[in-house]
Amino acid sequence: MSAVMQDFIFGPLEADTITLEAERGRWSGIRHRHDITPLDPLPGQPVIIRVTVGRGVPVDRVTAYVTTDGSEPAGHRGQAERGFVVPLRRVETLWQPLYWDYAEIWEGEIPGQPEGTHVRYAIEGWHSREPAISERSREMNLDRTAERPALYGYTVDRFRPPAWAHEAIVYQIFVDRFAPAPARWLEPEEMTSFVGGTLAGILDHLDYIADLGVTAIWLTPIFACHSYHGYDTLDYHEVEPRFGRKDDLRRLVDAAHARGLRVILDLVANHVSVHAAIFQSAQNDPASPYRRWFTFGPEYPHGYRTFFTTATMPQLDLDEPTARAFLLDVARYWLSEFDVDGYRLDYAAGPSHDFWSAFGAACKAVRPDCWLFGEVTLGNDQLRTYAGRLDGCLDFAFTRLLRRLCAPPASQRPDLAGFVTAVERTRRYFPADFTHPCFLDNHDMNRFLWVVGNDKAKLRLGATLLFGLGASPILYYGTEVGLSQPRAKGPHREESRHPMLWGQAQDRDLLVFFRQLIAFRRRHPALAYGEVNTLRLDAAGGLWLAAREHDGDRVLIAVNLGAEAARFALPAGPFVTAAGERVADAVTVPPGAAVLLGG
Repeated sequence: MSAVMQDFIFGPLEADTITLEAERGRWSGIRHRHDITPLDPLPGQPVIIRVTVGRGVPVDRVTAYVTTDGSEPAGHRGQAERGFVVPLRRVETLWQPLYWDYAEIWEGEIPGQPEGTHVRYAIEGWHSREPAISERSREMNLDRTAERPALYGYTVDRFRPPAWAHEAIVYQIFVDRFAPAPARWLEPEEMTSFVGGTLAGILDHLDYIADLGVTAIWLTPIFACHSYHGYDTLDYHEVEPRFGRKDDLRRLVDAAHARGLRVILDLVANHVSVHAAIFQSAQNDPASPYRRWFTFGPEYPHGYRTFFTTATMPQLDLDEPTARAFLLDVARYWLSEFDVDGYRLDYAAGPSHDFWSAFGAACKAVRPDCWLFGEVTLGNDQLRTYAGRLDGCLDFAFTRLLRRLCAPPASQRPDLAGFVTAVERTRRYFPADFTHPCFLDNHDMNRFLWVVGNDKAKLRLGATLLFGLGASPILYYGTEVGLSQPRAKGPHREESRHPMLWGQAQDRDLLVFFRQLIAFRRRHPALAYGEVNTLRLDAAGGLWLAAREHDGDRVLIAVNLGAEAARFALPAGPFVTAAGERVADAVTVPPGAAVLLGG
């Protein structure tokens, strides 16, 4: 089995049996799945909500209970206790071969609301002649914990993803492993320890980052934490002392802005450290005001709900009003007091869509041009439902496509046709302004260079496809200078987190290549906005020529996955490659390579 198949992209979600099980679950019971039209309603615009009723649910009425004043909706059997009622009507009965039985589709319309309204709703199916038959809509949990009646919500506003995000090129920095840190492979026992990376070290190397040509930096969590990675927060209002002080962060942000760089913080809203004071109070004192912020019960292996099964990361209940208010204040604080430019939101599939609706509105009220994108390791149908709540989600599906193309299983040929159709359809599937930043790798998976057997030609291929076809490219620290890893990732550590290479350890030719690629991307807005149109496709021969155009700008992408050099005839030119070579009527692409040509 190839390294890519052992690696994490969607994890077990890719397995056929689990996919079928999850899909059957999504069609069982009463499900809404945040299915609304439009996805991001404007002021005064009515919203259609759709609900599926699966097999074995004998209801003849479906009702939504809606509030518009921020309160939690409540009602029973068609009578609202708070807010108002929206009755749904059955619009379709269909045969569902997934479980060899019937399913029904119900629809209702929530009236248009004024700008600034937070619409919240709950959904109930019930039977008009059977008082005992009543069931609330529930949603599948990614962590497979017990499902609870779902609370839904959206905001009515005119906020849109910031224009700068569409043209962003992001450099991801793992704070503890960037600078200063020992420029060597860490031993396995060192992988879970702090090794000395600091905010001041990043500041010292800011000119290096700016010289790459990137437009933004994403810092892994810098808040007070228990572990080196920072994804187990102790205190959301403090900087981890081993990374530095608040003044260090302020200086870093100011210096980055002076160089034209945006700064994105990594925020973990879903869970905290088991050592966090708020959880310790909740766990040890049933009367604690923080008790309601967490979920306790014998149904959980550790006595409380966690991030998956990780006992050291208890999960917050962000539908609880005071817990929600606290996290919204945290988000406002770093935006307003430190002038950061947005958040990468860890495990965004954990909190409810209703929470993210409130979160997005709170952040945009402070900084309308902040960029909010979530980590959601689910299929694109579910990523799409975050439109209007967040500005976008990380595109794990594109990473999967790149890895399967550049490092397919030994028994398979690269599926170029599958890659092409998926790339073209992705842009048509998502709303035009929904951002889906793409990447070759990150801190949770084996490095791309290691996956392709440390073959730098394949790294160049993957990077060219990333910058030519991906939205808002993210470059993981060290990729640009040949940082790989010595071992496959283990069960409790990530081998992709070794220290940055500096000085003579860097591959200078590779660094020049990435600088040229980044500069080319920045010169050509077609790579941020243009549709992908195929001009030539020979899937059997591994050849593809595509064009992207926007507002008079044109770029061609020529791909050769074959074993021999290939010559591509070009439309009327001239064109210039990322390396500055002028090309007229045709271009020759080496085997296993891709070339970008700007018109």
